[in-house]
Amino acid sequence: MYKQDGKDYYGENAEMYRALEDALKAGKVRAIGVSNFQINDLEYLLAHTYIKPAVNQILCNITHYPKQLIDWCHAHGIDIMAFSPNATGNLGGETIERMAAKYGVTVPQLGNRFDLQLGAIVLLKTTHKEYLIENLALDFEISDDDKAVLQSIGQYTGWKGSFSD
Repeated sequence: MYKQDGKDYYGENAEMYRALEDALKAGKVRAIGVSNFQINDLEYLLAHTYIKPAVNQILCNITHYPKQLIDWCHAHGIDIMAFSPNATGNLGGETIERMAAKYGVTVPQLGNRFDLQLGAIVLLKTTHKEYLIENLALDFEISDDDKAVLQSIGQYTGWKGSFSD
């Protein structure tokens, strides 16, 4: 749960989300979701609002893999949208680079494919058309064994930083 100055924001999050529900009911938007919500945040939200979020947008890549949160969202019918699938250009390291070479792809392509195989919607960011075309060329599959290796690189059980477990 996000805390600032020792205070949680469950109530405020639910209040803001109810405004999104109103916009959805009024036909002003087609879907509503959340960003960076952890399991306890989502549990509170589901208990205090009426419409389940369509999506939870989270940081998800090979070096930052929140397995427990992804599994929970999938089990509750909430899609995951992965932002920064390539760690803002910092996705790398010997294992990742060797794995990309094994598949004959770039490191960003491996990162995008990894997130897709986790069942995530992938948000790509580039200002270069050629990189966008390259990053969308994902006509390969990461094997289960290789996926397990990649998952082990960045798996963690809870958010680090200003979020509590």
